[in-house]
Amino acid sequence: MFVYVWKHNETPFYVGMTKAIGRTNPLNAGGRGWLCKQKLGQVGRNNVIVETHTANTLEDAQALEMSLIEKYGRVQLGNGPLTNLRAGGDGSGGMTEAGRLATSKRMKENNPVRNPETRAKINKRMQDVDVQKKLRDNNPAKRPEIREKLKAKWQDPAYQEKQKKARTGVKKHTEEHKQTLREKLLDPNNPMRKYHKTLNSDPTIKAKRTAALQSAEVRAKISAGLKAKWAERKAIKI
Repeated sequence: MFVYVWKHNETPFYVGMTKAIGRTNPLNAGGRGWLCKQKLGQVGRNNVIVETHTANTLEDAQALEMSLIEKYGRVQLGNGPLTNLRAGGDGSGGMTEAGRLATSKRMKENNPVRNPETRAKINKRMQDVDVQKKLRDNNPAKRPEIREKLKAKWQDPAYQEKQKKARTGVKKHTEEHKQTLREKLLDPNNPMRKYHKTLNSDPTIKAKRTAALQSAEVRAKISAGLKAKWAERKAIKI
């Protein structure tokens, strides 16, 4: 856990707490409250000095945040320069189940993309010739000259060896993170432990999947895609 103090000209104006070190940087995160946003706009994010403290537990971080806010004082109370709207100690604990459900419900109800008519309009617009052309033209990897340069680059043995060394032996996840993932997967209450059983046993889903995979159009697409990929790999093989 990290507790941080944002300062300008050695004067603190915000104290926060986070699990991610990146959120301590005002350039990577938005203002926390309207008063903090107002202060950031006045001083400029590039002019903010960050003082960072570490804590071993959430409780220690909450206690430290509260003590620092009490020490410096808040603008709203008229006893200090901090723009914090609260006394601290109530963040980074995660959203409650009731809060998650309420947020999910609100986002679903207010999301226009969930409207069938809106989705139909979006899908229709995405298929228009001018939109498809923009998507292709704005993607450098789709341009023939760029694709040829990339293929030529990967044919260079030195470049291949460099990429192999950069990827070999590099750990993508820490052991602690792996253990957290294992515990989540082994949790009896994890819905994903039963979801695959539903997919594989539901006759309606099975019938739809089978029909889709066995249709001539889908089989032709799969076949063409595999042939194109193999032809591409053979072409760049040294």
